Amino acid sequence: MVAALPASPALARSTPAHAAATRREWRIALVAVVAIKLAFLLLDPDPRFFMGDSVTYLRTALEGLIPRDRSFTYGALIWLTAVLPGTLHGLVAAQAAAGAASALLVFWIARTLLQLRFPWALAATLLVALEPAQLFYERMIMAEAFGSVAWLAFVGCALAYARHGKRRWLLGAVFAGIAGASLRQNAILVVVLVPLLLPWLRRRFAPAGDAGAARRTALAHTALALLATLPLHVGYRHLVGHLTHAPPGYIGLAGAFELGLVVPLVRAGHFAGTGCPSDILARIRPPLADPWLRELHIWRGDGLWEQMKAWCRDPEEAARVVADRALRGNPLGLLPLAYATLRQHFDAPSARWRMDSDLGRNPLGKDFIARMRASFGFDPTDVPFRDTVTSRAFDASRWWLTFAYFATPFCVLMIARRARRRRDVTALAFATVAGLLCASQLLFSHILSYRYLHAFPVLLILGMAWLLGSRAATGADALQPGSPVPGATPPSEYAVEAAGRQTMLG
Repeated sequence: MVAALPASPALARSTPAHAAATRREWRIALVAVVAIKLAFLLLDPDPRFFMGDSVTYLRTALEGLIPRDRSFTYGALIWLTAVLPGTLHGLVAAQAAAGAASALLVFWIARTLLQLRFPWALAATLLVALEPAQLFYERMIMAEAFGSVAWLAFVGCALAYARHGKRRWLLGAVFAGIAGASLRQNAILVVVLVPLLLPWLRRRFAPAGDAGAARRTALAHTALALLATLPLHVGYRHLVGHLTHAPPGYIGLAGAFELGLVVPLVRAGHFAGTGCPSDILARIRPPLADPWLRELHIWRGDGLWEQMKAWCRDPEEAARVVADRALRGNPLGLLPLAYATLRQHFDAPSARWRMDSDLGRNPLGKDFIARMRASFGFDPTDVPFRDTVTSRAFDASRWWLTFAYFATPFCVLMIARRARRRRDVTALAFATVAGLLCASQLLFSHILSYRYLHAFPVLLILGMAWLLGSRAATGADALQPGSPVPGATPPSEYAVEAAGRQTMLG
């Protein structure tokens, strides 16, 4: 007589009662998130502007101008949601919808992938929906709101692959990653590396008897990720170069921004053979060695980049060469530069100035005001200095954003430690993604900017929900006998098949 296999937990979770409960949870999360976004949309419906990024994006939408130093895909989204309907409030509504989508992606990640209980997943979702930076950038004409959707889709696909090992989720992470990179460049290192690392992360948790099969699967999936990532990113970089008449890059002025990152490491000898005058450094006014002045060397007329544009034969290629030489000559020099940027968070005048800048508190030009009136019927004259519920919340969130940035690495370490102990590959994948973003922000951000910290509150909320929720789930009444540990790696198909054969033979 053939013995029956034990009931699968996955089959138990596919019962009609479980499906009905899942739909009910999603309805509750959807209604709560939409209610929050609609309430704030009614309280604060007007767009806000960050000069001159917003000007560049709006020119892309209105004139078809391809910016050399900004995302062109965000300009296309403005055209679709504001230019076609003829109102900037259409863009604000679309960005509020994007904020709702981001919050629901958090619910999917927390409830389905990290397997948190419903109250913990809902709490994380609502906190993200109410998070000040999320609400503020749903009104700001900047790429953060749409970029957040792509970023969280990338995180979700990465965690879904870690949990299930399905190739479609790995490819989803690659495609969501390039979509996010087209909007914001902050996480490019993460979206390139994570799909290549995930197969090997899963391999670590394969059963001992499946070592050979797990190695072959990891190799095949890494090859798939590489074959998807390479043409997408190379093709996108060449497309940007073609549209902006520049060398391939994620933005047209990639060389200038690379130079801005390493300005204090630049020496006169780095300009040899670049077509720049040998005394180019004598022509600049902001001190070269001050890491807090790196931004001036990109944008100010007497900074290094503007002087290179004036005096170098091919300034963009020269900027790439000089930046590469400066970094190769002193790669560890990035560490004191990173430390200098960290210290700036606690320098009150610098932090106050940057928050005012990120709030868009700068007068708008007369030509810009006239263009907004003519194109959208909207008078933005008093917008920069008009306080609203979301601008006040964002202004008050300086220390919250700083805390989220500094606390996330410690949260990541705690998650990684507990996930390894519990053999929870999904949580370990989350720690990997969040840890790489922390490292990327630390090493490759040349300024203090609160908008660059946009992702960290979301990661911290998710991470703390997992730490607290997974601890609560280990109580005496949390698991029934024979139930799987939430988030634990399921047995491979090879182990399931072998168990089935052994049971039938027995």
